[in-house]
Amino acid sequence: MNYVLRNRFILLCLIFVLSSPGFASAPGLPEVEGFTAGELKTTPLEAPAGEYGEWLTRVYKDGRGRAVKATLMAGPGAGSLRTPPQGTRSDDRPIGFGSIYEGLTVGGRPALLEEVPSLGLALAVDLGEDTTLTLESSSLNRQELMAMAAAMISPSSPPEVK
Repeated sequence: MNYVLRNRFILLCLIFVLSSPGFASAPGLPEVEGFTAGELKTTPLEAPAGEYGEWLTRVYKDGRGRAVKATLMAGPGAGSLRTPPQGTRSDDRPIGFGSIYEGLTVGGRPALLEEVPSLGLALAVDLGEDTTLTLESSSLNRQELMAMAAAMISPSSPPEVK
């Protein structure tokens, strides 16, 4: 009898800990209107010293077949994103490939947009608390990529793009 009570107590404690807000995992990569979301892949950020967060990836496609690869890294292993001040624009010349970098704001959050002439766009948005959302596409334009990021950041409110 004591064995059964002890096991029930342990089970209740485990359920309480796993359902508490502090134990919640990284935010997911939500569905986005106008896009079909592919399989969500989750990779734990682990090291011999412990667990350091999650790395989520998913590919989205619109009705015309244009693709966006979304990556969400969350946790102390991912660290925080460092972005230049809004409006700052620079390039990687003379030794780079002609990429242009711009500091901006998406959904009220600091972001960095990279335009690589031969590859397309990459948009990284700092979501705070060691969480970064990155969208990469060779087929969407700047405004479309920023609108998609804004929709993913706050799916219930209209996108804010600056």
